[in-house]
Amino acid sequence: MFTINKEYKIGFRAIKTAIAVFFCAVISSFLHHEDLFCSSIAAVICMEQTYAKTIETGINRFIGTIIGGTVGYIALELSLMGPYHELVRIFALPFCILIVVYICNTVNRKGSVSIGCVVLLVILSRLGQDTTSVFLYVVERVTDTIIGIIVATLVNRFLFVRKCKEVK
Repeated sequence: MFTINKEYKIGFRAIKTAIAVFFCAVISSFLHHEDLFCSSIAAVICMEQTYAKTIETGINRFIGTIIGGTVGYIALELSLMGPYHELVRIFALPFCILIVVYICNTVNRKGSVSIGCVVLLVILSRLGQDTTSVFLYVVERVTDTIIGIIVATLVNRFLFVRKCKEVK
């Protein structure tokens, strides 16, 4: 069972997150991106209590997006080379997950594993679409991720700055 915390007050992190999402939505709308949620999701995930933690989370998010997007796109291209595309995708999926995990750990970015796997799954869900549009989708997702990371970092750096030293 759960209890309701009547003492809770919205904190600076929640406010900074909401502001970052607003800016991401405005930027994505201005750039006419497919949807405004991908940059907003990156901002939500990257917003941390401190600027230094936001930077670290942003780096992990970026690296995971690049690795997952690249592995997913290559796997998608390879699956389209032969018959039985759906079966190839199903059986290749666990191997692709292992490749993403392996690469992230090899480059000492364990924090990138989960987002790398999520991006891989999103890319592989686009089976049956024109690979040019899939490539453009990957590029747009990376761009949206960068936008979200930059917005979260700037908002966390310049709004509601704490007067104490950050703990790493």
